[in-house]
Amino acid sequence: MRSLYFIGYMNDSVDHTSASFIKGITEQLFRLRFERRVLDNGLTLVHLPDFSSKLVSAQVWVKTGSIHEGALAGSGLSHFLEHLLFKGTDRRDGKQISREVHALGAEMNAYTTFDRTVYYMDALSTDFAKAVDLLADIVLHSTLPTDELECERDVVLREIDMDQDDPDRQLSQALFQTAFRMHPCREPVIGHRALFEQINRDELWEYYTTRYVPNNMVVAVAGAVSLKDCLIEIEATFGKVRRGRLATITVPEEPIQLSSRKGVITGDYAVSRGALGFKVPHLSNPDSPALDLLAYVLGEGESSLLWERLRNQQRLLHYIDCRNWNSADCGLLEITYVCDHEKQPEVEPAILEVIRELCESEISEQVLQKVHRQILNDEINRQKTVSGKASRIGFAEAVIGDIHYGYSYFKQLQSVGLRDLQSVAKRYLVEEHMSTAVVRPERATADAVSAAKVNTDSEVKAYEQIQFASGARLLLQNDTHLPKVHIRCVMLGGPFYEPADQRGISELLAELLTKDTANRSASEISTLVDQIGGSFSADGGNNTINLAIEVLPSDIDTALELLSDALTCPAFEASTLQTEKEAQISRLKEEDDEIFDYGFRKLRKYFFGEHPFAIGSSGQIEDLEKLTRNDLVAHFKHLATASNMVVAIVGDFEREKLLERLQPLFESKVRSAPFELAQTSANGNPKEAMELTEPLDREQAVLFQAYPDAGVCDENYITGELLNELFNGMSSRLFERVREDKGMAYYVGSSRMLGLQTGLFTFYAGTHPEQVAEVAAEINMEIARVKAGQVTQEELQRCRTRLKAVRLMNRQTIGARALHAAINVAYGLPIETDTEYAEKLDKVSPESIAEFAKTFFDKEHSLQLVVGS
Repeated sequence: MRSLYFIGYMNDSVDHTSASFIKGITEQLFRLRFERRVLDNGLTLVHLPDFSSKLVSAQVWVKTGSIHEGALAGSGLSHFLEHLLFKGTDRRDGKQISREVHALGAEMNAYTTFDRTVYYMDALSTDFAKAVDLLADIVLHSTLPTDELECERDVVLREIDMDQDDPDRQLSQALFQTAFRMHPCREPVIGHRALFEQINRDELWEYYTTRYVPNNMVVAVAGAVSLKDCLIEIEATFGKVRRGRLATITVPEEPIQLSSRKGVITGDYAVSRGALGFKVPHLSNPDSPALDLLAYVLGEGESSLLWERLRNQQRLLHYIDCRNWNSADCGLLEITYVCDHEKQPEVEPAILEVIRELCESEISEQVLQKVHRQILNDEINRQKTVSGKASRIGFAEAVIGDIHYGYSYFKQLQSVGLRDLQSVAKRYLVEEHMSTAVVRPERATADAVSAAKVNTDSEVKAYEQIQFASGARLLLQNDTHLPKVHIRCVMLGGPFYEPADQRGISELLAELLTKDTANRSASEISTLVDQIGGSFSADGGNNTINLAIEVLPSDIDTALELLSDALTCPAFEASTLQTEKEAQISRLKEEDDEIFDYGFRKLRKYFFGEHPFAIGSSGQIEDLEKLTRNDLVAHFKHLATASNMVVAIVGDFEREKLLERLQPLFESKVRSAPFELAQTSANGNPKEAMELTEPLDREQAVLFQAYPDAGVCDENYITGELLNELFNGMSSRLFERVREDKGMAYYVGSSRMLGLQTGLFTFYAGTHPEQVAEVAAEINMEIARVKAGQVTQEELQRCRTRLKAVRLMNRQTIGARALHAAINVAYGLPIETDTEYAEKLDKVSPESIAEFAKTFFDKEHSLQLVVGS
């Protein structure tokens, strides 16, 4: 039989396809010390201790979602209730809840799906008791205050409007409504507007009191708290509530689909989006692991069948992905893609042709081993944070009903063979049973480890800094908590380093550095990365470009080879260049379909004028279309010099071996030409106040109000950070006034777009077109309050605590730490700024933020932009 898939380069030093290698990593990963306890009232507690950081995640998994709404299916009842539980209890009103969470510096949120509603809080472990008390109060003792009902209804209506304006959500909803005719997952979790508007408090209360009972809940806890201490707090809070009567909800069974179905949505879109869906069994079905593997083979990563064939070879689309979605009682294998509208009719037949070939042709054993490693790496990535760990055990217990599901699932995966993959493909990927959905422009309708390493240290080691003679800088931090190594290379780049007619070239260059080199083609690189279950990505921003490689420790040599080739011998092959140019252009068009992204791009253009920051890092279509290979080569020579490179490596590595490989790379192979720093302090502020309107056919309107800002290296940067926090979050005065008290917006807050010496401070709100003026007035009132020095010490302390906690949470993953360290050094800042950051926060006073607001929030240099109807 002919082979459908060919494997490229492999590192001979490690047997990457060894089943025993994968089994060893699996055994290490699932050597967990979790415990399961059932309280007298029926509540289940699952607990996983992790003292590698001073953090804890507590999550309440309520086993109810939109498919359990019975006669009210499609009304959004579950999601509406999720919103209202934050509005008040017998002990706390909504504002007090927000302020307590903020004062703890915690992350608290919730989400609703088809079959569950989850409330979670990530906090410092010293605040575990307070976090659990808050969660229990919200989930079990809500009063559903009547005065909040209509206000929050307006907020959800704004969210429904956002869904109507989001083409990706429209595509997903269209696919599910097409594929399912009886099962309630055909209805959007958020509900249909007409049904949602009819929900009353009695219906909410009935649903709440019958579904939110302890015996229908799982509490998952992971982090730096012992089982003993955990049980004490859970018993004292969740354990005090009596077991409830829990009626069985009958979910209608979906009838067998006898023919293919199609749903089409047309509108004012720049590109086409499509999806194919095939019904598959529930999570616990024995075929589920094989279907997961099949989805990876088809569409996970750039070396997958669909990506390689349809994007790289045939260039029919810009993006394609495949996932095996399934819940406790049904599933859908989904293939989604983005393409130019004129090519959309060709995409679906091409996908089906690949599926047919897969069913008929032999699949390489190496492909199977590759996707095993991909899934294993994804699992490792999910467990990088305490929140991820809590989520994994909560999901296993609440959705599957088996705390050991993760381990048994991976054992099942290892037993899946090549014939099993073809078998499930032939059984489930049947064209006659397929459902498709398309969201397109209106014009288109006319046209391995032997033993686990255990590290109980609560703190990771400090960075070691090494500067090579060439000027390149290396930062090393050893961390053996997980079997991973992250390499991050940062170079100054972006708008200030780009010719005026080549905007977006830095981001394009970064992406191309992960593609063809003198030693491997782009296809060989993506295949190699997928085979070892690693990741190799690039990104561009306002001030830098960066490359990121993450692998298992055994694959560090391969990672360093990839880094070396990217920095010394990129090929910039014509076909790859054209493909990536088209993809970047497509992303810009996609952004134009999102009202907020579209508006923010327009805001930058109007605000900065001729300043480099007027155009975002992705550039503009007219410049990208003209870029040539010679332009990319010249820009590479400009940026990719040793003195402009900072490489941070964090994770489980051997120092001497790293230095042995890196020293010749940075002292002799990488170009050592001088690098000239750009002048980044240019002021691009508007010379006068402007009020502009940008028409766009959408249900909602987005208000932007923009002012100059301090840059990252400015002495006022920290004050701006605290102000940005003051204007954001559920406990901010702005949020309470605009959303909570008046229900005028689904979202409202502020953001910072930062350069090294200058930036853009933006207030924003998603609201109804008729309420724009009133929302703007509220923003101006809040600015005036700050300028008058009326911010309280309590507000400031909440913001300080929150910023410090978020900084700690954001440093949980090795990738985040590597990026932070490398960017700091590239900017000329200290490698670790946490202590300095905290000290400066503590010094910020009402007077200093008033001075900041007076200096930067100058009405004469402001811009107001309204985007929408």
